[in-house]
Amino acid sequence: MSAFHFDRTWTFAVPPDELWDVVTRTDHYQRWWTWLRRLDAPEVRAGAVAACVIQAPLPYALRLHIAIERAEAPSTIETYVRGDLDGPARLEIEPTAGGSSARLAWELEVRGRALRQVARVARPVMVWAHDRVVATGVDQFRTRALDGRR
Repeated sequence: MSAFHFDRTWTFAVPPDELWDVVTRTDHYQRWWTWLRRLDAPEVRAGAVAACVIQAPLPYALRLHIAIERAEAPSTIETYVRGDLDGPARLEIEPTAGGSSARLAWELEVRGRALRQVARVARPVMVWAHDRVVATGVDQFRTRALDGRR
């Protein structure tokens, strides 16, 4: 089964330092993101490991452990995801004329027998569910995290 690839960039009207400060507030994540059912996340630093449960808009939840391999303020977080999904993920924050850009990229394989079987027959539906969770997450981040800090 081939990995799921994701590589998107968004712009935010705040400078990289401010975006980094908000992104690293792991204790606020569950208030921002309705699809995040459980989170145990220490501070964002190399060596930290977060455990979470993500509820998809389909009848399954993903259980993940996210190990931070590198964190360089205010620009980079590199992680390795294990659990129902497995693979590397990276966040890159860069300055732009109007604030910041945030590029999120990952290449994750589905693990677990049941999810792999679903992915074989319903991959387009899983991609739709994933894209919906991410789009909702970005919208919630803008309105609850960035707008809420002012």
